[in-house]
Amino acid sequence: MAIIELQRKGTVAVIRMNNVKNTQNLFFAQTMNSLLDEVEHDAGITALVIASTDEKNWSQGIDLEWLNQQIEEKNNEAARGFFLGMDEVYAGLLLLSVPAIAAINGHAFGNGAFLASACDYRFMNAHRGFFCFPEIDLRMDFQPGIVTMLSHKLPYIKLMDLIMSGKHATAAELEEHHIIEKACAGVAETIEASIAFAESFTKDRITFAKHKKRFNGEMVARMIRENKEYFSAVFP
Repeated sequence: MAIIELQRKGTVAVIRMNNVKNTQNLFFAQTMNSLLDEVEHDAGITALVIASTDEKNWSQGIDLEWLNQQIEEKNNEAARGFFLGMDEVYAGLLLLSVPAIAAINGHAFGNGAFLASACDYRFMNAHRGFFCFPEIDLRMDFQPGIVTMLSHKLPYIKLMDLIMSGKHATAAELEEHHIIEKACAGVAETIEASIAFAESFTKDRITFAKHKKRFNGEMVARMIRENKEYFSAVFP
């Protein structure tokens, strides 16, 4: 089974992450970008849902074993390519000409929370899984481009609470602060609600894309520019 695969349910595209914790490395970024390109160029698709086939995890963020190996081997090109590749994923979602919906059926930590934040809408399992930015407890900084994206996408007061505390936020807490559309009663219910919501969209793709570019385009360009400069210095 592919680590990520694209399926169709009528006019809804469903990207399923199949690698248990769905940690992210260069191959993950490359595969996700390829699938987003497929969605963008398929005129028959009206919405996208991103889900996980694991009942516990949506995405646990960076594949640290892989990244640490690249750093140890001084493979700066691969490490830099991963981070910039994930920026392309976020940009692809932020500018996608159809709605992107995260069906967060389990944990979304770090880069996994970034991925969910880049989507237009989020549904989350209320019975299992947390949404978390653990960087403060890991003594890790936020890349400048990610700060730009998160500040644009999430309510500022709640975003600062999540970043400064590193707390494991529940679906109910995120629903209260309008970060997710709905806290759902289980894994199946999360995916079903996400797909049903996706099926409700029949908007003109050209107009939808124009609106997303108008509201997200400047931020996306800044995110990519800032992180390119940042990672060119970190991984020269």
